[in-house]
Amino acid sequence: MNKYRLKFSKIGKIKYTGHLDLLKIFQRAIKRANLPISYSQGFNPHQIMSFAIPLPLGMESDAEYIDMQFDEDLTPQFIKDTLNKNMPIGMEILNAVKLKEGQKSAPSIVCIGEYEILLDTNINKNDIDNFLNQEEINIERISKKRGKENIKTVNIKDDIFSIEIIEDNKIKATISTGSAKNLKPDVLIETLYKFLNLPYEKYKIYYKRVGLFDENKTQLDFL
Repeated sequence: MNKYRLKFSKIGKIKYTGHLDLLKIFQRAIKRANLPISYSQGFNPHQIMSFAIPLPLGMESDAEYIDMQFDEDLTPQFIKDTLNKNMPIGMEILNAVKLKEGQKSAPSIVCIGEYEILLDTNINKNDIDNFLNQEEINIERISKKRGKENIKTVNIKDDIFSIEIIEDNKIKATISTGSAKNLKPDVLIETLYKFLNLPYEKYKIYYKRVGLFDENKTQLDFL
């Protein structure tokens, strides 16, 4: 088995590149680098790779992960260096590790995300404590079924692991981030602002993902 996990950053204008286009970027980079990527079987073979979890459009990150499989046994350093020569501005492979036999894929184990969030106003520790000490922190989620909208009230309290102040208007939030449970950071901030009776304007707030972890709070590339 020649499976690898790559950690990469996505900074600057490329943060506006969507998930499907990001996949194409990796496909083109692998082709230009002439790396022996493995292909699936069947009538429509595709390169074997999978992202840990999509990054919301417009968000920067220092902690994105993608799993890949190659037909040959390559050194992680070779993969990292070769791909970096073919990556667009704003994207860099930060680390590469070879997966051991039987190790689970990144999408199946990621469940915690860490985000740095630059707010458009100052909040203090008492504000955060009062917000987190609520018995329930409820939001409304809208889903569509058979053309009809359904509004469901969801308690997100257990999806918020911590919120800490880094600077006057900058916080770090650790929240559920995975396929099973996923709290979007902008939803968290909108809910916090509503609790504090502050006007929420999404595009005045800057989000950056700085960590992805498994259930034991282990980073995905520290195997």
